[in-house]
Amino acid sequence: MKKLFKALSFFLVISSGILTVFKMNKSNKEMIRKETTTFQIKQTLSAIAATLEQTEVEEKTTVTDENAPLIKGNKNGRGEYIYHMPGGVFYNRTTPVEWFHTEAEAQEKGYRKSAR
Repeated sequence: MKKLFKALSFFLVISSGILTVFKMNKSNKEMIRKETTTFQIKQTLSAIAATLEQTEVEEKTTVTDENAPLIKGNKNGRGEYIYHMPGGVFYNRTTPVEWFHTEAEAQEKGYRKSAR
């Protein structure tokens, strides 16, 4: 009889442990799903904020004066000074350090034309 009670109590302990593991696994999955969703929402909001900031910067740099400089000059990752012409591939993505009226003016300051 003692052996039967011992075996029964052992079985109950093991089954309660297994049930606990399954419950924890289910709650862990829910927690991970919530954290993933929260992370994705934060990333989306950050991307929206960055886009809005870029739009504001572009609106501020949009010049309506006909004699305003349109050539953008900046420094690339390798330290080269490059100027970008309107219509160039990188023109809209470039944050200018300097503005130029003519290509000659940019070249005099040591800038080279963007390859694209």
